[in-house]
Amino acid sequence: MARLKSLAWLALTPLLLPAPTVAQGPGEITFYSQIAFRGQSFTVNGPRENARIPFTIRSARLGRGGPWEICTGARYQGRCQVVDKDQGNIAWTVNSARPARQGPAPPGPPGANPSLRGMSAEFFPQPSDRGGRVFTCRPATAACGAEAADRFCQGRGWTASSYERQETVGGRAYLADVLCTRTR
Repeated sequence: MARLKSLAWLALTPLLLPAPTVAQGPGEITFYSQIAFRGQSFTVNGPRENARIPFTIRSARLGRGGPWEICTGARYQGRCQVVDKDQGNIAWTVNSARPARQGPAPPGPPGANPSLRGMSAEFFPQPSDRGGRVFTCRPATAACGAEAADRFCQGRGWTASSYERQETVGGRAYLADVLCTRTR
């Protein structure tokens, strides 16, 4: 009888042990096709504009490194949300993912205006003018952002802005990711 009990425990032991998990690196998020971090896995370890995850996500585990922004559409479009802890029972469709900023972007020190300049264009991640970030308007509309970006580019000798975005910091909209060019 004792031998039979030992055999029963040996047979049940694999069911009692936790499921093997994928080693999680810093700055990664791993999506699973089943709840409780089981099934197929898909790991993202940096910004992915088009993730193409081949299954509906049923659980997600974050590595060290902070929260992730996940979006239903490619290029961080559609419905987006920030995930800051493991999720064991969900039903998500994710088509883009990137590490999320932690807290609002700082306005930047006075006079800071780093750029990447080429022959026919110049890119400004956080445009600044007269000692601070370039404020667009309230409410922040696309037309208002385009006008502010055009003025910013023209003030630097370019014809217009070919691309711009607005970033809200502390309830105010500022220019972000402005590409100044000679033509529109």
